Amino acid sequence: MTPRPTFVDHALSARIEAAEAAKVEALAREVAARVPARRAAVAVIAGGRAAFVVPHTRLSRAAGLGMSGPVEARDVEALEDFYASRGTAARILVSPFAHPSLLARLGERGFRLDSLDTVLVRHLAPAAEVHAPEPAARGGVVVRRAAREEASAWIAASLSAFATPGEPPPDGADLFEAGFHDPGAAYFFASSTHGAVTGVGAVYVHERIALLFAGGTLAAHRGRGVQRAVIDARLAYARGAGCDLAYSVTEPGSTSQRNLERAGLVAVYSQAVLIKSFA
Repeated sequence: MTPRPTFVDHALSARIEAAEAAKVEALAREVAARVPARRAAVAVIAGGRAAFVVPHTRLSRAAGLGMSGPVEARDVEALEDFYASRGTAARILVSPFAHPSLLARLGERGFRLDSLDTVLVRHLAPAAEVHAPEPAARGGVVVRRAAREEASAWIAASLSAFATPGEPPPDGADLFEAGFHDPGAAYFFASSTHGAVTGVGAVYVHERIALLFAGGTLAAHRGRGVQRAVIDARLAYARGAGCDLAYSVTEPGSTSQRNLERAGLVAVYSQAVLIKSFA
């Protein structure tokens, strides 16, 4: 099936940003329940969610603000207080379809642009209308869903896939393991036909929209179609879950963006990441 063109308006962006907000909230609540020493927390601000999971990482961020109406100065002050009281910078994702007052208030309070991420989307046909389901195996790559008891193995593979040569693995295995208990998330292994793990990926489902995230390939297996197989498997999962839209967020011009576009996702807008640090 050829993906149909995508026109993005406020309503579609609001769905995407609501899924982002739901995902950051869900992870924070799972961490708060299962790893209380982390002091994870969530606040409802300006129609969105501000989540704290661990200091100084993108896991602690706000999303969905300003999608339902104007943002007041007191909203941004509440955002600042939430993060400053937890000893970390305030980080917020901003849609270009958010109310203009959001950027105005953030600018007044000294937030700076940190990066622009690329949002890609693909409409999904109902599962009953798909004549040839996307395969679980492609080019010698087998993809299957990870069981909850396989969380440690999935996390180890993910940390390996995203590792920076010469640097120690980041802290946070307990955070990701808590995420395995989120009923909205599903995690996947890719492996060779001989059983060796070659890559990983995950998907989060919220109100018929699927967020593809955490797609990574182990260094020794790159360039062999692993990520395409993982993307296809997650799209098939999303379709089976009744989703009508899938999306993902990547660094602009990255290998991940190229892989997603090859699988039919289309770049539709840039999501701004703004930050304010506190002394």
